[in-house]
Amino acid sequence: MRVWVRSDMSLSYQSIISTALRALSIRADELDEEQSVRGIDALNELQIHALLEDAFIEDGFGVVRESHYPSDGDAYTTSSRRQRCDLVLMSDPKRSLIDPTYELKQLAMAQDTLFAESQSLHPDPTTTCPPEDAWWIEIKSCAQFAYRDGVPTPNPGYAHELVSGLQTDVCKLSADPHIWHAASLITLFCEDETIARHDLNQAASMCMDQDLPIQSPLIETHSITDRGGNGCVSIGLFPLSI
Repeated sequence: MRVWVRSDMSLSYQSIISTALRALSIRADELDEEQSVRGIDALNELQIHALLEDAFIEDGFGVVRESHYPSDGDAYTTSSRRQRCDLVLMSDPKRSLIDPTYELKQLAMAQDTLFAESQSLHPDPTTTCPPEDAWWIEIKSCAQFAYRDGVPTPNPGYAHELVSGLQTDVCKLSADPHIWHAASLITLFCEDETIARHDLNQAASMCMDQDLPIQSPLIETHSITDRGGNGCVSIGLFPLSI
């Protein structure tokens, strides 16, 4: 069994992709040791989110799952109507993420009450992290051979899922003025590394052709046991040009 070794890294796009791939490769190897019928490519997207969350916590980063987009809504917008980001990372795990819309709501609620003077839009910088300092990551999972009813079969929507998911996430992240560090992270399961690098770069090129604010992806790969067509897991991290 492989042992997780905590890496001494600061938060960066390289540290993000390295942590993510290591988490997936360790889990893939564990499933091999267990002689599991299904491999890591059978995990659904939310299971992958949880796996990555644990990995970033192990590496000493602050992690928030399903955080509201900071500029989505106003003081009167209900939480259920606001968009959420899959994963928000902070360099200091002891800090809490500031939600400007929530702060405005609290301020509005305190008006004309005894607590009005105690409310502030300037939280303590030693214990909080403004959204501009956090790293906002949207995550998609895509497979060339996807599990349907427990059986891996060729995915007819593979190309569309890969490109459309990336386009959607880039548009959401780039639209928020409070987000200064952002990337779309794609977990890709496919036949081999050559296909992975080609398809991830092609997806980026198609976004660039549409003038979306995206940079060339960072790509890291790991071979996995082929149980039904996928012999490789890859992480494609697409930083935004914000």
